[in-house]
Amino acid sequence: MNLQESIQLSGRCWYRIGGDAKYFAVPKTLDELKELISWGKAEGLPRFLLGHGSNVLFADDGFDGLVIHTKKLKAVRETEEGLLEAEAGVPLQSLVDDANDRGWQGLESFPGIPGTIGGAVWGNAGACGEEIGDRVHQVQLMEAGGPGEWIDAASLCWSYRCSGIEDRVVAAVRLQLSPGSDPQQLKNRSQELKDRKTSTQPYNDPSCGCIFRNPGEISAGELIEKSGLKGTSIGGARISREHANFIVNEGGARSEDIEKLIEQVQRRVRDLFQIELVREVIMPGQRGGSR
Repeated sequence: MNLQESIQLSGRCWYRIGGDAKYFAVPKTLDELKELISWGKAEGLPRFLLGHGSNVLFADDGFDGLVIHTKKLKAVRETEEGLLEAEAGVPLQSLVDDANDRGWQGLESFPGIPGTIGGAVWGNAGACGEEIGDRVHQVQLMEAGGPGEWIDAASLCWSYRCSGIEDRVVAAVRLQLSPGSDPQQLKNRSQELKDRKTSTQPYNDPSCGCIFRNPGEISAGELIEKSGLKGTSIGGARISREHANFIVNEGGARSEDIEKLIEQVQRRVRDLFQIELVREVIMPGQRGGSR
């Protein structure tokens, strides 16, 4: 194992915020991933799996455990016509591009999501009314001491932004896609959706994407805008003027600043609309769990 100690997390997430990880590792193979999971369990350490860091807000005081970065787990292969197997660290965008090039329909609605397939499946990422779980055939899940078992997607409890995988580690994924489409039409659809995102979201500002899950018919962004909080700032953090469901780091923001904005939004929306906004951003506590 290639373990590092006291590694700063702010340079490894889109928010550019966070203290140090007690231990940090970047496995190059699934065997190394399995070894790290078992070592962390034996040491009694809390564990966090990090992909591109696009949906995470680390604490200012860091993470007193083991952070495993999956960025080098990037193998992709075609197991059969229409079935694409990818290790957890493969960027979702590269799989969108791969499927579109092949003329395999199914991923064209997921462009511009700056995450890995492992994180996308774990959180059942969604776009344009579709969910990545609808494309999953099997997931290879790892636990301490286990071999890394392939689980049929149908046996998992999929729901809005939830896969039911919980504390197990996504090592690899098999996606069931539909061959036979015109590659250019798929590419055009992806580009259209990506252009729409970049024109309506603070795409180039440090953020974590959407802060809150949509509570139903009305979007979280619309509720926040109607509450009058769009543009509100605390410290170096601001509720985006472009899209109210984004909180951006305008420079020097601390995790504490963003947490205070999150709490302010939740209180205001609760008071005005009697709706409880649920966070979509992952906020690992210093000793594991969610803060």
